[in-house]
Amino acid sequence: MNAALSLAATGALVALVLWLLGGVLLRVGGMLFLIGGLLLTATTGSPVMAAASILGGLAWLSGHWLFAVRHHYFRSPLARRIVLRALPATCDPTRGWGVPNISGGSRR
Repeated sequence: MNAALSLAATGALVALVLWLLGGVLLRVGGMLFLIGGLLLTATTGSPVMAAASILGGLAWLSGHWLFAVRHHYFRSPLARRIVLRALPATCDPTRGWGVPNISGGSRR
């Protein structure tokens, strides 16, 4: 019983850390991989570095998606455009969150 409780507590702690810091870590780490992979691909022509730059771009995009899930808006217009065009509408983390401040009927 103690092992199961310890495993559950560790899982909850890891999930909390990923929820709080995952977006930032994915965006920053993805950007570093993307830029480093592109620079090394341009200088060496290595296909491994090309794959690293693709994975870095995907990590950057998933970090923006996670941020949008948490905060209901995108930090980058580029990420918003890519997510809204590439993914189906059901995967949009910002849809349906906004409530307009315009009243239904005007009494003037």
